[in-house]
Parts: sequence; structure tokens; C-alpha cells
Amino acid sequence: MIRKTIDRSGLAAFFSLTVVFAVACAEETPTSLDPDLLPPEPITVELHFPWEEFASNLAVFGGYGAPAELGTGVLANVFAGTLNARTVVRYGAYPTEVSVRDTLGTTRPDNNLTFIGGRIVAYFDTIASTNDGPVTLALGGLQQEWDVGTVTWESAVDTINDDRAWSEPGAGPVLDWGTAIWDPAEGDSVTFLIDSAIVASMADTSDTGRGVRLEVLSEGVRLQVLRTSLQLNTRPSLNPDSTFYLFTPQKEISFVYDPIPDPPPDGIRIGGAPAWRTILDIAMPKLIHGPPELCASVGCPVSLDAGEVNFVAIVLTSRTTETAFQPTDTIGLDVRPVLLRASLPKAPLGNSLLGTLGKRVSPTAFGDAAGEEVEVPITLYAQDLVRGVDADGDTPPISLALMSVFEPVSISFASFYGPGSGLAPYLKLVITVARPVELP
Repeated sequence: MIRKTIDRSGLAAFFSLTVVFAVACAEETPTSLDPDLLPPEPITVELHFPWEEFASNLAVFGGYGAPAELGTGVLANVFAGTLNARTVVRYGAYPTEVSVRDTLGTTRPDNNLTFIGGRIVAYFDTIASTNDGPVTLALGGLQQEWDVGTVTWESAVDTINDDRAWSEPGAGPVLDWGTAIWDPAEGDSVTFLIDSAIVASMADTSDTGRGVRLEVLSEGVRLQVLRTSLQLNTRPSLNPDSTFYLFTPQKEISFVYDPIPDPPPDGIRIGGAPAWRTILDIAMPKLIHGPPELCASVGCPVSLDAGEVNFVAIVLTSRTTETAFQPTDTIGLDVRPVLLRASLPKAPLGNSLLGTLGKRVSPTAFGDAAGEEVEVPITLYAQDLVRGVDADGDTPPISLALMSVFEPVSISFASFYGPGSGLAPYLKLVITVARPVELP
């Protein structure tokens, strides 16, 4: 084993020398940590620009998507004194076979079924519906061909080279199949009993006129239909003393309503079914002329650089939506670049600037709490505008579309004040600018 010895006196002398050397260096180094010689901290300011200084060419377009895309229905009877809505439904093919235990106790398939009646059940969104108490509903059988994708209050079919109106506006007339009362205090569904003749009338899948119409007879309410179900009472041939309950899938559902709201003459509208979009052009400020504390620190005007931009948002102020179309649930706002404005209203759009969920806004912002400010962030897009190129090296488009995250998402829509009002949109800009370094 080899042992190493340490000369402790020599080691102590070494450390003493090192400390002296370090002190000497600290006293004479030209890179002193004197705080007076450090560059001053940058200044961060929040700026607000009125509509006239950052935006122009506002336009509102409607007609995006169709109510059938929602997969839900709406019922209304002079709601808010104006709105009427009815839901139309078509069901798929009936089951043709069921496994039955015969009179001897053996389970076998039976394809000789007799439908002796059934029931149609409608399920409601109790939060989105406006009624507090019981309402009376009516069920009827449609009597003419209709197209689920284009059906409206006036039109049963509105496709290329085929435009046919309802015999009566509002998806009518219908065969009267009875009424039922829905009380939200007792559950979220209502049941209509139907007889064998009604069941037989809906069995032919080649009949494009088959279907049912739901309406609410009670006035002053708006109801949200989540889905419906057709349940068949079946008597199998292998065991005629028993009854089976079979389910037929809901194939198509849509709703028709009247009146369709007119475009807003002086504001911003987002959402609805079909959906509304609001288009505007954006111009980022290039020279900053204030505030005084900025000018005093760095001098004005300040030429804006993309790297100095921390946060940018369009700030909207909510306004009361027409009562008939007021939201009852959270609204998801989205904003996307318009890639070719000349092609509006069907111009292609870029990716969302807000992500999957968008900007969530409470429904109260368009009712009791109207006047709420809503920030719509556009930071990365704004940085591209200041820079003059996007991440792909292309010139960024100057037009943006304010829209709902999903189109359509509800019969209701969001409303905001537009330019020309005291609550017009403004641009919120947060920047950080370096102070100039002065030599001593």
C-alpha cells in the first residue's frame, strides 16, 4: 500500500497566497460590479389603441353550417314574443329479429315479429331550457318529403335544382299523434304513447316523407331537445304471450325556426345556427408616441419591434343579445386568420389563435351582466404582423374572423358592441422596451 503525505504548512501558505491574490484582483479588475455601471432595467407599459387606430372593414356574415349538424332539437312558442321553433326527427329501420325463449324453454331467433305499439321519448337539456314548470308538447306525423340538411321553417327541401316549400310553414301540416306534459321537476324526459297504426306508418325506410314533428304548445318558452328514442312493443311468434321492448335508432334530427335574425347593423355577432362570423382587418401600430413615462425613459416615438411585444388582445365589450337568442350556456369564442378575404363569405381560414377550447364567456355577459370586457388574445399573430412575416416566411394575412369554436353550436349567439359606439373594441398591447445605456 502506498501512502501519500500532505505538507500542511505548505498547503496553508498556498491558501494564504490564493486569498491575497483574489483580493488584489477584486480591487483592480475593470469589470467591477458597481451598480451604477449596469444597464438600466427595461420599462414595461400597457397601451390601449381605439378601433380607428388598429382595425377597419368590419363585416358580419351568416349561414355557416346547418341546424342538423348539432344533432339536437329546439322547441319554442312565441318565446320572447317572437321565436317559434319545431323539431323534426326520422328513425332508422326497425329490428327484424330477436332472440326469444319459446314455450318449451328453448331460446331461438325469431324474425316473425308483430309490432303492437310503442312510445316516443324526448329528452331535454334542463339547463338550456327556459321553463320552470310543466309545459304541454305535441307529437305529429310528417306528410311530405323533407331533407334534414336543408329543411327550414319555409322549405322542406332546398337542394340544388330542388326547392320545395312546406304545405304549411313550420314543417306542416302533420297528423295529430297526441300530446304530453313535461314537468322538469319530475325528470328530463317526456313520453308519447303510439299505437300499432302509427308504428306501421313509420316502418318503410324508402319513404322520404316519414318522420315526426315535435312542438311545444305552451307559450313563452324555449326548450332544448337533446335526443329522442323510438321504443317498439313487440310480440314474437315463438312466444305470443310475451312482449318485448325493442329500440329503433334515431337516424336524423333537426329543427326549424322563425324568424331568422337579421344581420346586426352596428355590432359584432358570433355563433348561432346557422352560425355568424364577424370579419375585421388588423393594422398593428409601428410607432409608439406615449405614454409620458415611456417617452421620458426611452424617447418618443418608439419604433415597435416584434421582440418587444409581450401580449396583444382585442378587447370586446359584451352587449345584450336579443332575448329570443340569448345564450343559456357558456360561449366558446375563436379567432382565425382569413386567408383570402376576397372569397368571403366562403374564404378559407387559418388555424385557431386560441386553441381547442377558445375563449370561454359566461352566458350572463349577454344578459344581466352585459357590458363585460372580454379579451381575445392574438399575441403570436400580432408579432408576425409587426415582423412582416410568419413562421413559414409568408406575409401574414391582415383579416381575422371572430367566430364560435364549433359551428354551429346553438341557436343562441354572442353579441358585442361594434365601432362607432362608446364601447367599441380596442387593442390592448403590452410591450417591454430597453432603456438606452449612457456611458459614465
